[in-house]
Amino acid sequence: MRFPTFPRTILWDAVVGLVLPIVVMSLFRLHVFRIAGMWLIWVWPSSIMLMATENMGRSAEAFGILAESIGINVVLYVVVASIVWSLAWVIRAWRLSLRDGTTI
Repeated sequence: MRFPTFPRTILWDAVVGLVLPIVVMSLFRLHVFRIAGMWLIWVWPSSIMLMATENMGRSAEAFGILAESIGINVVLYVVVASIVWSLAWVIRAWRLSLRDGTTI
């Protein structure tokens, strides 16, 4: 299996970081989930910001906070993906150097 390139990895994680909160909000809107449990913090870490929109209704400020929360989620997903990809690249290069007889 080929190792994914860095730009492709970042692009996919940015898309996932954008789409996942939209799907979660849609499922809450459709009443698929009754309450948000601890799983929401693992999937959408910046959803904690939604507490600020509790009594705002459908104001522009509430939608601004929601957009900011989704934007922060995209950044978090990209940062975590960058760290994981970098660590995976170093481990892969180390394993290849062990096979070749060279040392990193």
